[in-house]
Amino acid sequence: MKISQKSLYLILISIMLLSFGSRAFAFASFSVKNEEIPKTKILFFGFDSTDPQINSDISEILERVRRNLKSTDLFEIVKQGGQMEFSMPKPVTIGVVNNQAPSNVIMPEALTVESLPNFEKYSKAGIGAIIVGQFNRDSVGNLEVRIRMWDVLDQRQLFGKFYSASSDNYRKMSNMISGEIFKAISGEKISHFDSQILYVSEIGSASKRIKKINLIDFDGENRRILTDGRDLVLTPIFSKKPDEIFYLRYFGKRQPQIFSLDLNTLRAKKVGGFQGTTFAAATNPKDRNTIILSAIIDGNSDIYEMNILSNTAKRLTKSPAIDTTPSYSPDARYIAFASDRDEGQQIYIMDSSGDSVKRISKEGGNYSKPVWSPDGTLIAFTKIKSNQFMVGVMSPTGRGEKILAKGYLVEGAKWSPNGRYLIYSKKRGAYGRESIPRLFIVDIITGFEFEIPTPEGEGATDPDWA
Repeated sequence: MKISQKSLYLILISIMLLSFGSRAFAFASFSVKNEEIPKTKILFFGFDSTDPQINSDISEILERVRRNLKSTDLFEIVKQGGQMEFSMPKPVTIGVVNNQAPSNVIMPEALTVESLPNFEKYSKAGIGAIIVGQFNRDSVGNLEVRIRMWDVLDQRQLFGKFYSASSDNYRKMSNMISGEIFKAISGEKISHFDSQILYVSEIGSASKRIKKINLIDFDGENRRILTDGRDLVLTPIFSKKPDEIFYLRYFGKRQPQIFSLDLNTLRAKKVGGFQGTTFAAATNPKDRNTIILSAIIDGNSDIYEMNILSNTAKRLTKSPAIDTTPSYSPDARYIAFASDRDEGQQIYIMDSSGDSVKRISKEGGNYSKPVWSPDGTLIAFTKIKSNQFMVGVMSPTGRGEKILAKGYLVEGAKWSPNGRYLIYSKKRGAYGRESIPRLFIVDIITGFEFEIPTPEGEGATDPDWA
């Protein structure tokens, strides 16, 4: 099917607006349940000091840890000395953490990092886990932290860690502590608190909208604005190279194309020698010099694989239909993509060579933006059905489709590095503040949704997560 200039415009607009274009603890096994899981009650001990400055530092660290854990909805934090009272056992020496000798510090009475908890008493009080901290200042002023976490039900240590950080690295240390707690409770092997998010910010009226690519940490901090807003930019993605991203750019009056951006110099470079429009790029998980993208050449939209070093491309689809938004499987053996070759826009899978094309979407509606999970067991997608936007997941065979989020405009899902969460952009309504798109994540196991902090009054779309 040849694509006219008007059709090309509509395709790109749709991409912009609609994206159409164990128990280590209790639930280590991976499945999509979307059901409520009881929160684990965690009791913190030793997160205070007689030294006012150390106490202030501890408060900063603990607040960040609490904020991180709250974003998962998996924990209920019980404060030491709070409403629950315990009869504490006498300390019993059982060893040290990570081969670190005990520091000469003043600890709160009762439980310490060298103590064995009275598991029976905590279990009766409904406590699921105990986290004990010990804090000290070393000779150069760094804060030394020893952490030990206990599983009350199984009566065993979950982890023991030692950290040392200067004040400008407290946030990093807080994320590391939060990550260890999250992994111990959830059974995940990777935490997401130290991850980064790319997205497009937008301000201004519909006719004079300014879009810029932003890079933030998971908690919304350390924001970097990577583009100046003079050109329209869309769909940024992380490269497999740590100092590079790719994005769609409308460069002056030229046709929109994929560019790379050096995160150190902020210099942009066009990818490939295509004369037509390129868009919807995705990286190859096994080859950092290869990407896959959609290109409109001679009026037809197809999927191409490109080697960035040699600047050569291989055409993978040759259908007269509109083939777009490709995504590699984690082993790079298969490619999922969207195409309108049959019954509206649907999701298909093919071999990395472009052979053996098979439709997998089966539940009705129009599908787009398939994205493979990091472990290859699921494919996320955006869907429109009965005039409602949805984000969901299905198996690579198309079975087990599960809708995780619905709304006025919900689209563009991407996976967290650990495969536990999806991030997407959502508008709540057509007018006022509800018309401003924001970023949300959803836990694919519990269905809990959490908003990622971005500046008030700015729209946030096209997220990617690494």
